[in-house]
Amino acid sequence: MIIMENDQLIIEAQAGSMEALKKVFEENKKRMYFLAFQYTKNAEDAEDILQEIFIKAFHHLEKFQPQNGTPFSAWLYRIGINCSIDFLRRNKQKRENIHENTPLENIKGDDGFSNPEWARQKSEAQEKMEIFLGKLSPRQRMIFILRHYQELTTKEIAEYLNCTEGSIKKQLFRAIATLKKSFKPLLKEDSHGV
Repeated sequence: MIIMENDQLIIEAQAGSMEALKKVFEENKKRMYFLAFQYTKNAEDAEDILQEIFIKAFHHLEKFQPQNGTPFSAWLYRIGINCSIDFLRRNKQKRENIHENTPLENIKGDDGFSNPEWARQKSEAQEKMEIFLGKLSPRQRMIFILRHYQELTTKEIAEYLNCTEGSIKKQLFRAIATLKKSFKPLLKEDSHGV
């Protein structure tokens, strides 16, 4: 069996190498932070979730087996997804007020557009989208984010959530139907020039 460089790093981390643990953290922290941020839309909450993800991952690192075929990234994503969902369940009030939190553009940086009207419309659309995403169940929200923000395939999402592709497609269909229903009144307003 060929051992990949990343697998070797995990093996070293499992053996207690602090340098390997640091590298594992550095290689994965940005993706895990972005996952948490997309879910919570709050930088402080995303930092808390990131910390929880890596505490759980390092605490259970000995259970991960590189030789069984599951990529470390899939194992870590599953922890990240569960930590994000658990966090939102514990903080339902924040989910209901999600539109008051930090907008996503603050993490992405300047998009190069200088038209103030376009920027205002974009900001309003993002706020409405966040409000509507907040109406989804935590699982549907996570699936929608993984598919449409993280651009993962339904197969990858199913692997990360440890369920069937059919289940993912069903939840994604329901999430999109809910979002369409939420946006429908806004589209009617817009077509009437309101």
